[in-house]
Amino acid sequence: MVDQAVEKGSEGTIFIGAGVEFKGEMTAPGCATVDGKFEGVFKAKDLVVGQSGRVFGQTSVETAEIRGTVDDHLVVQSKLVLRSTGRISGSVSYTKIMVEEGGELAGKIEKVTSGNAAEVSPNVLKIQKRSKLPQQEFPSS
Repeated sequence: MVDQAVEKGSEGTIFIGAGVEFKGEMTAPGCATVDGKFEGVFKAKDLVVGQSGRVFGQTSVETAEIRGTVDDHLVVQSKLVLRSTGRISGSVSYTKIMVEEGGELAGKIEKVTSGNAAEVSPNVLKIQKRSKLPQQEFPSS
């Protein structure tokens, strides 16, 4: 019965709903959606932080779409999308980034070489918090 309830393509996914708080360490081989709060060490293939979502701690993902808040340390091995309602503070490493107008970045921002988030390129950018940023996509080198 349980197998029938699992939708095709949902294997390895996790959803932290609004009002749910989770502290600890988590690994999701698929997509992780956070509309509640997560604090700790978070690893996933894809991360979506909803408008009401908040992630704090050491986060490492392949792709990320941020509509809520991410604090502390975020490593995105492929593409980072910061939506107009999103806020990121702390240290961020990415290969590609797209920021919508209204998205907020504060902290240390590092562009990493494609496919290797542990190896940081010399392109380091420090960004101060702004109320509005223009929508731009920065291609990888």
